Amino acid sequence: MRTNDVKINADLVIALIKLKEASVLFEKQTQIIDETTGIDHIEERGSFADGLLSCMDAVGKMIGESTINEVHNLFLQTKTAT
Repeated sequence: MRTNDVKINADLVIALIKLKEASVLFEKQTQIIDETTGIDHIEERGSFADGLLSCMDAVGKMIGESTINEVHNLFLQTKTAT
């Protein structure tokens, strides 16, 4: 079995990238709002970060599960081919 044959789940990787982009956008917008209002929105930042990290963790785990499944399937194909 060649590891080059293992493919990661592109849809989940794209979702992970979009979550990171959302994090950057939220931080930029929160800074603008903080500067405009003179209020530091620490609780909102924390709440968003906690939720986002939870989502990113779930997506990361599913990427791992997908990859393990792919390796297992390739192993079975190699085993039946011999």
